[in-house]
Amino acid sequence: MGLVLDDRTVVWGDCVAVCYSGGAGRDPVFRTEEGLATIRRAITPALQGRELTSFHQLAAEVDMLIESVEVSQPLPQAEAELSGREWSRRDFLTMGLERATREKEKVTTERLPVERSLHTAVRYGVSQALLKSVALARGVTMAEVIAEEWGLPLPDGPVPIHAQCGAERHAGADKMILRRVASLSHTLVDNIPEQLAEDGTRLLAYARWLKQRIRQLGGSDYRPTIHLDLHGALGQIFENNLGRVLGHLYALDLATKPYPLRVESPIIMESREAQIEAMKTLRDYVGFRNMNTQLVVDEWANTLDDIKAFVDALAVDMIQIKMPDLGSVHNSIEAVLACKAGGVGTLLGGSCAETDLSAQVATHVGLATQPDIIMAKPGMGVDEAISLVQNEMNRALAEIEARALRE
Repeated sequence: MGLVLDDRTVVWGDCVAVCYSGGAGRDPVFRTEEGLATIRRAITPALQGRELTSFHQLAAEVDMLIESVEVSQPLPQAEAELSGREWSRRDFLTMGLERATREKEKVTTERLPVERSLHTAVRYGVSQALLKSVALARGVTMAEVIAEEWGLPLPDGPVPIHAQCGAERHAGADKMILRRVASLSHTLVDNIPEQLAEDGTRLLAYARWLKQRIRQLGGSDYRPTIHLDLHGALGQIFENNLGRVLGHLYALDLATKPYPLRVESPIIMESREAQIEAMKTLRDYVGFRNMNTQLVVDEWANTLDDIKAFVDALAVDMIQIKMPDLGSVHNSIEAVLACKAGGVGTLLGGSCAETDLSAQVATHVGLATQPDIIMAKPGMGVDEAISLVQNEMNRALAEIEARALRE
């Protein structure tokens, strides 16, 4: 979406959500038509004619907007039974799938008015445009706007990069090692038998290969953190038996030594409370065994309140702050600062489904708040995402340094 300024400059922000929308407490899948309707119905009247003063204030106002919409929901079972018939395969064949689906929805669902918060993707995109607009009005970088409004020191150095490579777990890791990123290798897990094996043995083999490859390509002076995002796979393999999950974490710890190890989302539970309890138990186990492994949470840490709950419980060593899930950019800023205040590590992350514009905004958030690591995005090709984030950091730091010298 684009904000048109008084001088007719158009400043863009990209309304994007994460790949795994709708899961683990996240907003449902983002639909373009619904997003456009929301922008016209709620965003335009809220921002038209406003002065570009405080980004924090404007973003917070947008984040709190409520819209009234009609949604479909299933009828109570008794009403659904009274409303008619069983829908057979013959119905769908004779009427056509699209028409039969519409007819079925008429008698099994009802339309009700509801009031709800704007979709996280809308709030994310609008806040990007607001941050860039305020920076343009002040003649400074987005990182400087954040530093000024949150009372933070001006950034004077880059943030270490964490890379992702999707299913290309071997070729992608080679690219990361040759580029000497600080944290690797964030891979896709969508087929446990093929990628990890039913008992996790292929995961151990990959961890050993990764250690060997770092030595071969990186040399003795390159000491990255091995970061394995498991997307809940150990919970699936071991049926959420935390003792058995710990045993596999211990094997991974041994397989990756002497490099530090981070394991993200080894399990995914059915609620935030259950996720906090399980991760806290695993973290206690890891500490008791004196393992060189840190535990990272992603799922169920979707909002600022969620993240604060994990921090307060001391349930994990690091939280991935998945920026599109938090809606407005200012929530991600607050989340990084809350984690740092609570002594919890921070991965300023997001999704491979983001864009160049959202990645640039995230880079400035990282520079201003200085998380432990920042995810290279968008995409899973490694080179492009690292180049985009690294170059944006370098340009911003050079601009900030030059302005400081002039002043």
